[in-house]
This record gives sequence, structure tokens and C-alpha cells, in this order.
Amino acid sequence: MALPKYDKSKRKSNNYVQLPKGAYVIVIKGAKMKKWDDGGESIAIAFDIAEGEYKGLYQSQFDSDTRSGKEWPYDAVFLLTAPTDSSPDWVWNNYNTFFADLEDSNNGFVFSGDLKALKGKVIGGKFHNRQTEKDGNIYDHIVMKWTCIADDVRNNRAGKLPNDKLIGTGTRASGTSSSSSSDSDGFMDIPDGTVDEELPF
Repeated sequence: MALPKYDKSKRKSNNYVQLPKGAYVIVIKGAKMKKWDDGGESIAIAFDIAEGEYKGLYQSQFDSDTRSGKEWPYDAVFLLTAPTDSSPDWVWNNYNTFFADLEDSNNGFVFSGDLKALKGKVIGGKFHNRQTEKDGNIYDHIVMKWTCIADDVRNNRAGKLPNDKLIGTGTRASGTSSSSSSDSDGFMDIPDGTVDEELPF
């Protein structure tokens, strides 16, 4: 049997980079409302790494994706629940914390309610491993779970990282940075299949 001729130009790329767990300064690429089947809403926030070794990681992944109908990388969209009068305290705490961290990360910025104003703003993000399972395979997703002030990341004062969420083992403690803070574990993970096709914004 004669082997087919190979096409060197179609060599598989091996340049995919996985973001390590940790704290990073991120920049918001855009934000919009996401409505859920139960009537609730979240703010879907697309972001990229703003500083350091992994700066521009998700933009690079998006640009190198040659598929038609490509989407902003799944792991680079953060969902923040939009509270209502009946929301529990943890939802309000997460919402208030996000915008307080955002304002304290951008000198003089005050959020007026216009999501378009979030584009280009920076904030600190704390990332953990949230595994998903599909067709018997387990996949690691390094995703943002909590926020903090950007300068705390820059000065290595971001504090405790969120626990990992691993398939079959429940949660497992992540590493910590130089200080320990009492962050609540309330920010939502990104459920499967929730990122709209029109991302990025």
C-alpha cells in the first residue's frame, strides 16, 4: 500500500497555552446582560489578561482560531449575577464587591450603570481550576471566580485563591499568595454553553 503524500502546511499547531492558577490584572473587553430561563439575569463580562507574562493571552487565542463563527474564549467570560430585591445577601455582596473593586482599580472611575463604560477598565481577578466532563473526558478550565483590586495583584497582596472545583473529588484547596483574606466563595462559575455566539462585544 502506498502511503498518501503529507501536506506540511497543515501541521497541527501546538502553541496552545493554559493559564496557570493565580491572581492576574485583567482588562474588560465588553459586557452585556445575559438572561436565564428562570428569569434571572447575569452580567456577562468578556476579559483578557492585561499585564505580565500572559498579557493578551485570550486575544491571541481568538485571533489564531480559524473556525467560522468563532467565539471569545469560553474561559475568559465572567458571569456576575444581577441582584433583585429578593436576592440573598451573597448575591448582593458579590455584586457590590465587583463594582467596588472595579472603581478602586481605575482611578476616578464611578460606575453609572452603563455596561459600555466597563470596556477598557482593569480589575484584579483570582483564578482557579474548574473541571468539566464530556464524553467521559475531563477538561481543566482555569477561570476567574473572585475579583480584587488590581494594585493588590501588582503588589502580591491578592490573598487567598478560590478552591478548585474538580470532577469526582468535590472542591480542593488552591494555593495561597502571601497574605490570607476571608473572601466569600460566592461568585458564580460559568455554566456550560452559556456564552453567546456574538462574543466578543
